[in-house]
Amino acid sequence: MAPRGAPTHGAVEQAMGGASGLRDGTVDSPRVSRVSTRWRSPVLTVVLLSLLAVPPVEVEVFVPLCDNALIQCGRPPAGAPRALETNLYWGAMYGAERFLSRAPGFKMVSREPGPEGAAVLRELVLERTAAKGERPVRLRLRAYAGDAIDTALEDFLRAAAGASRADLLVWAGHDRLMDREPPRVDAPPGATPRPVVVLACMSEQYFGPVLKTLGASPIALTRTLMAPEAYLLEALASTVARHGPTEPKAMRTALVEAYARYQRISLRSAGSVFSKLPPSEVALPGAVAPASRSSP
Repeated sequence: MAPRGAPTHGAVEQAMGGASGLRDGTVDSPRVSRVSTRWRSPVLTVVLLSLLAVPPVEVEVFVPLCDNALIQCGRPPAGAPRALETNLYWGAMYGAERFLSRAPGFKMVSREPGPEGAAVLRELVLERTAAKGERPVRLRLRAYAGDAIDTALEDFLRAAAGASRADLLVWAGHDRLMDREPPRVDAPPGATPRPVVVLACMSEQYFGPVLKTLGASPIALTRTLMAPEAYLLEALASTVARHGPTEPKAMRTALVEAYARYQRISLRSAGSVFSKLPPSEVALPGAVAPASRSSP
């Protein structure tokens, strides 16, 4: 059967007959066969490739902008809660948009402003090109106004409870649960809780119990104060491309290595920042985990 919308064999014959100028409307059969085959071959190739194409892994990232009213973000522009271009977590050197939009292998798909007066200031969609043996990864980043961090928190927890269909959810910003009680979030009926990564200070202590209540699956959390900068998102995307979104050991290794490199600290020190793997995830029985420091 010809692809939907394709010209029929009779239509090709009629077109060929008219083009040839033959009065009886006949046409050389082998010639028709060759033309028809030439037309079908690219179409069938496209159809087959589309069927074989691997869909991208969807990663949804919640980025509440740094707000000097909550924490010390640095110079005033870095902590202006609605200043996308200068904010520490978005437009600064290691901010989400500035860093990832320039990272090798990432391309911008869309960059849209949020509705006027909304908590979301900008939505950015980036795709990481897959190398051989990898899956493509699509990151959807939402920049929330820093003074609307409570809305960001509620949206994130609701998504973790199953309101989102993303393969992995990420919080990258200030740990708001250090300042307030967890908001009440009801899981949508029949929803499936999502895997999550929380890049925020001491997220194991503050986000961990809340995520457990929601049924979400933490893939990576933190144990100490830390900087939730975008090189960690780059490492996360690369890990997802190679190992999928639910491999805690691979994820932790990548995050530790990236943090050590950019913070210019030892792997041992960087390892103390991120939560230890549960015993079932430790590859080598008896292996010594990175030494931990006491939390500030």
